[in-house]
Amino acid sequence: MRILLVWPAQPHIISPPHMKTIQEGLGNLPPIGLICLATWLHERSEHQAEVLDALLEGMSPEEVARHAVATGAQAVGLSGMTHTWMDCLLVIRAIRAVAPQLPIILGGPQATLFPLESLEHSEVDYVVVGDGEVPLTSLLDRLAQGRQDTEGLPGVLRRGDPVGTRYFHPDMADLPIPDRSLTPWRRYASVVSRRPPTTVVMSSRGCPYRCSFCSTAGGKKFRANPARRVVDELENCVDLGIREFLFFDELFTFDRSRVLEICRQIRERGLDVFWDVRSRVDRVDPEMLRSMAEAGCQRVQYGIESGTERVLGLYTKDITLEQARQAVRWTREAGISTYADFMIGAPGETREEVLEPLRFAHSLDLDFVHFSITMLLPRTPLYAQALRQGLLSRDVWREYVLEPTGDFHPPYWEEVLDASELEAMLRRAIHSFYFSPRFLWRSLTSLRSPGELLRKARAGLKLALGL
Repeated sequence: MRILLVWPAQPHIISPPHMKTIQEGLGNLPPIGLICLATWLHERSEHQAEVLDALLEGMSPEEVARHAVATGAQAVGLSGMTHTWMDCLLVIRAIRAVAPQLPIILGGPQATLFPLESLEHSEVDYVVVGDGEVPLTSLLDRLAQGRQDTEGLPGVLRRGDPVGTRYFHPDMADLPIPDRSLTPWRRYASVVSRRPPTTVVMSSRGCPYRCSFCSTAGGKKFRANPARRVVDELENCVDLGIREFLFFDELFTFDRSRVLEICRQIRERGLDVFWDVRSRVDRVDPEMLRSMAEAGCQRVQYGIESGTERVLGLYTKDITLEQARQAVRWTREAGISTYADFMIGAPGETREEVLEPLRFAHSLDLDFVHFSITMLLPRTPLYAQALRQGLLSRDVWREYVLEPTGDFHPPYWEEVLDASELEAMLRRAIHSFYFSPRFLWRSLTSLRSPGELLRKARAGLKLALGL
C-alpha cells in the first residue's frame, strides 16, 4: 500500500497568547517520528510512504487533501499532539470530504493519550497507541488484504474496541537509521542554529522520572539506541550535508556510559558536528560534560522549573537547587552553553514565590531561559490533583478532544493568582531576562555569522511583539 504520512500545519496550536507570536519565525524542524515510520516501512515492508510536512510547506487542510488524492495515497497517517489536535482534525475532515473511503490513521501523543476519545470522531478509522513502527506495518498488511478488523494487532484500535495496551518497540537497535532525504532536509533550521541545515535525533525513548506536570511522551521505561548506532546516524547525516543536531531524547544523559561512548566514537571518527541535548541537573558530572564538549556538544537544556525547594517538591522533580547550581557551573566550565526551563504558577505559589524562578535564573548566569506558566496538562498527576481538589470542575481536556474549538485556553492552577496575573508576571520575567544588558551583550559577542545575527534579530523582534 501507499501511505501518505502528514505533519499538519499548526495555526490553532494550544499555547498562551504571547507564545504564539514568539513561536512564529523561530524556525522549522523535521517531523522525525514520521521520517522514522516511513524509513521503517521502506526497509521492513512492501509498503511505500511519503512524508508531507504541511507545517514547513504552509499547506492548508484542503491542500493536503488534494495532495493525498493527486498522489494516489491508499491510506493517510497523521501524527499530532493534543496541543495540535484541532489542526489534525481539520486535515482529517478535509481528506474525508474528498476521499470518503480512504483509511485514516492517527498516531503520536494525541492517539496515545486519548485513543477512545479520538475515535469518537467518525472521520478517524484507526489509532496507533505507543511506538508506531510495528503496529502501523501490521495494520497496513491487513488493509492490503482487504480486511478492516484489528484483532491481534498490537497497539492498534478502531471504534468499538476496548482499550488495549500501549505498544513499546522491544529493541531500539533494531530501528533503521531515519532517511532524512524523505523530506526537504536543507530547509530545516532553528533560531539557535549555527550551521544550518539542522536536524532532530531521537536516540532514546522514555523517561523513568515522575514529574507531576509531565505526561511522558515516550513512556516511563527508558529505551535507547546503542552508542555505535547513534554515531552511525550522525555520520549518515554528515555524509548528506547536515552537521547540526538537536537531540530530542526526553533524557539524553540517563545512561552515563552510553553518553561517554557516543562522545568517544564521535571524536574517534573525526566528525565535525554541533549538537544540543536535554538533561536533568542530577544526571551530569564534570567528566561527562567535558567529554560532550570535546565531541561537539554546544548546549545543554535543563528542566530546573523552580527557584524554591518547596515548589520542586510539589513538582516531584527529585532535584535540589544546589544540584541545579552545580550542573550549570560544571556545564559552563566545560565550555557548553546553558539553557534552562522555569515555570510559574505552581499549586499554592504566592506572588513572592513566583518571582523566585526569575531571581534564580539570573543568579545562575544562564545563556538561555524558557519561562512558562505551569499548564495543567492532560493525563498528568498535577491535572488529576486539580480535578480531585475541585480546582477544575470538569475534565476540560477530554471535552476539548471531543469538541475542539479555536478559543480553548490551557488551564492553569489559579488557586492564588489568576490567569491574567500569571501572564503579566510571565511577560515581566521574559522581558527582565532577554532585554537585560548582560544577555544582549553576550548574544552580540557570541555571534558566529551574519546569518545567525539575522535569525536572532528576527527572534528578538518576535519576542518583543509577543510581550
